[in-house]
Amino acid sequence: MEGRAEYRIVYPILARPVVTMGEFRFVVLNCSERGIRIAQRALPDPPEPGTTVTGQLALAQGEVRPFSGRLLRLDSDSWVIELDGDSRIPLPVIYQEQRYLRSRFPDWR
Repeated sequence: MEGRAEYRIVYPILARPVVTMGEFRFVVLNCSERGIRIAQRALPDPPEPGTTVTGQLALAQGEVRPFSGRLLRLDSDSWVIELDGDSRIPLPVIYQEQRYLRSRFPDWR
């Protein structure tokens, strides 16, 4: 668990989930039960940290989950979103995602 309170899935490039927020799509770099990290896109008017964001998360194994959360931070290559309580990814879904990735990418850690 790398010293974290939750298990974090770091995705192989070919299996990265997608987040859709309005008309914009973002690639997911990693996720955990309480948060997602997406690849930054140059937007004309990016949200400020602390802003509530909503959208859809399409996981690698095909499950699509609506979400809402708070934008924790933006840096040069990613955004980190803390998911609201109702939007958190249940641990069984995290395990299902992990099993899917291991079945498709045997060398994935």
